Amino acid sequence: MELKTDLYKDEKIRELEKEILELKQQLSLVESESPCKSILNEDQKLVDGIGVIDQNFNLLSFDEKSNSFRKRKEDRLSGQKCYSVFCNSNEPCEGCTILKKRTSKLAWYSLQSQLPDNQRKCKKHIIASVECSEPNAPYLVETDLFFQQLFESTGDALLILDCKGRVLKFTDKLNEMLGYSKEEFSQLTVFDIDDPSNSLTFEERVSQVQKTKGAIFETDLITKSGGLIPVESSLCPIKYHDKTVYFTSFRNIQERKETEKELHESEIRFRTLVENATDLVMRFDREHRHVFVNSASLPVLGIPPEDFIGRTHYEMEFPDDLCQFWEEEIEKVFESGIADIIDFSIEVKGREISFEWQLIPEFNEEDEIPYLLAVARDVTKRKQSEKALEEALKTKDKFFSIIAHDLKNPFGSLRALSEALQLNDDLTKEEIAEFAEIIHASACQGYDLLENLLDWSRSQRGNIKCEPEEFDLIELVESNINLLQANIHKKQINIHFTSENNKTVFADKYMVDTIIRNLLANAVKFTYMDGNIEINLLEGEKYYGLSIKDDGKGISQENQTKLFDLDNQYSSKGTAMETGTGLGLILCKEFIDCNNGDIWVESENGEGSCFSFMIPKNKSEFSY
Repeated sequence: MELKTDLYKDEKIRELEKEILELKQQLSLVESESPCKSILNEDQKLVDGIGVIDQNFNLLSFDEKSNSFRKRKEDRLSGQKCYSVFCNSNEPCEGCTILKKRTSKLAWYSLQSQLPDNQRKCKKHIIASVECSEPNAPYLVETDLFFQQLFESTGDALLILDCKGRVLKFTDKLNEMLGYSKEEFSQLTVFDIDDPSNSLTFEERVSQVQKTKGAIFETDLITKSGGLIPVESSLCPIKYHDKTVYFTSFRNIQERKETEKELHESEIRFRTLVENATDLVMRFDREHRHVFVNSASLPVLGIPPEDFIGRTHYEMEFPDDLCQFWEEEIEKVFESGIADIIDFSIEVKGREISFEWQLIPEFNEEDEIPYLLAVARDVTKRKQSEKALEEALKTKDKFFSIIAHDLKNPFGSLRALSEALQLNDDLTKEEIAEFAEIIHASACQGYDLLENLLDWSRSQRGNIKCEPEEFDLIELVESNINLLQANIHKKQINIHFTSENNKTVFADKYMVDTIIRNLLANAVKFTYMDGNIEINLLEGEKYYGLSIKDDGKGISQENQTKLFDLDNQYSSKGTAMETGTGLGLILCKEFIDCNNGDIWVESENGEGSCFSFMIPKNKSEFSY
């Protein structure tokens, strides 16, 4: 430990210096006013009791020996008349010298036994007034008693050393602190109890004191058992009988040291936590200046923390609207003293970051708020998730709307026709065949809807995993033409497709099959009787694809933008009044995206439509 006079201990230093100064002044007063070293009265006999009385004979101060002179033991000495207490008299004693010799309002008295039969009688002597500077034994004794009590009653352990470090006087607190008896301690020197390894040596302290006339330092005292007790000590030189002695006080600071250690460890833990936090932690004063910023400012905002210190948001050249918003919110918390949480967004390096900003007031001992702590947490991902959830809920609502509307038609037809079959026993074979055809069409429509619905639902839940593989694209086209042959035949549609073998692609076969089925089914639905559907193979450097073109109703430019978006879901009736949901095209778009492909439409009202898509040829073009 070093000799300490630093500012953070100024308060304790001033406290100890004040006590030392008072004791020093009082001891100097004793020496200047009481040069007499004898404690004998004017008859050269030992004084049995001494004290102070005022001009009205009231006892103001007395020592313990004065008790033996009391006539009535139940009396309290303080405030009583001296002649009443010591002589059992109601008036001053005859021949009292107090009235004759007193030169001030206060005077000293001395008491001495007179009779050989041990009967106590007050022998009244006025030695001198308080201001008298002549040799005065009772005054010296009384002063010694006063300072002995003061020496022992102080809160710190005290020690007086000579220039060699020998113990001259000490308080009971010191030897008790170190585990010594009075006799043992009186034989020690400062070198036996002070550990200089963590502080200055006695000689170094004396040298320092001679320059500064006093010093405060910390050291460790050695106990009798060899343990160490940390203390805060003061060393001050005083004159005593023309010699310099050193008045030393020791204050046990073990509890304070433990508290400081815990505080230091806590501070280290707190700083480690704050400096390694991903949240942005800032501290503001009343002028909205930054007084602390943690290291997260660099990765979060791209600004080193030291650039913030002592500057406001305006001085940091943040956008004015944000600066105004921040300072208004900070001022609200300063004024109300209530913590608050607000949200804001800021653009950093071309990316918008959303923050949740918690403002916390810091109260001092006077219940004032000199500082405010601000913790900004990046909640961009959470905000994106919330937005995605909101969109998902909207999609869900739209989804149920589609189900309710589009399942109603086929099942309504099935219900009506089945009731007609039950209630009419005289239906002709032609009528039954017609009913059967309608029932079959309704069932197919419902089945297609449910199939797309299940596929879309599974894709939304992530239950359909894209598992790409090599397969022949031409084979899938032919299988779907065969699957829809009944509907193609019913409308007498001409399919134009030039079959080419071994056009291998790398994609999820199930998804591509679903895409081809939906596009071909839509082409059949929107083609008139005796119409034409043309299927062509598309080839690029890295992709294969298909285009499916019909000469049916066509789609307006306005409605084309709604085809692949569930929020703007679009559907219309086919040329034979077939109904649909539009869900098939939405499913096609999702499956195309999963396979790193592309899908688009070209159409005009009344001139048919052409839907096309492309998917990777090879595995090297597929991005997982």
